[in-house]
Amino acid sequence: TAAAFSMPFDLIKSRLMAQKPDPMTGKLPYSGVVDCAVQILKKEGPLGLFSGFSAYYGRCAPHAMIVLLCTESITSGYRKAWGY
Repeated sequence: TAAAFSMPFDLIKSRLMAQKPDPMTGKLPYSGVVDCAVQILKKEGPLGLFSGFSAYYGRCAPHAMIVLLCTESITSGYRKAWGY
């Protein structure tokens, strides 16, 4: 699904947004998107990019279903009202 492809990007974004400077050095853990991805791959392996997938999918799947159902309902109502 689309969630599987977007998960690594969402994980990297979340890690970059949540990073805090080291109290001793004042340095941030990641210097950018690529650095974050490389560090995750080195420390956690390729599956590390998919950590938290079940929670991410649980958040995305209902949203997608609601959008699809609403789109179908609106399209059906439009077709009935305008005779298409």
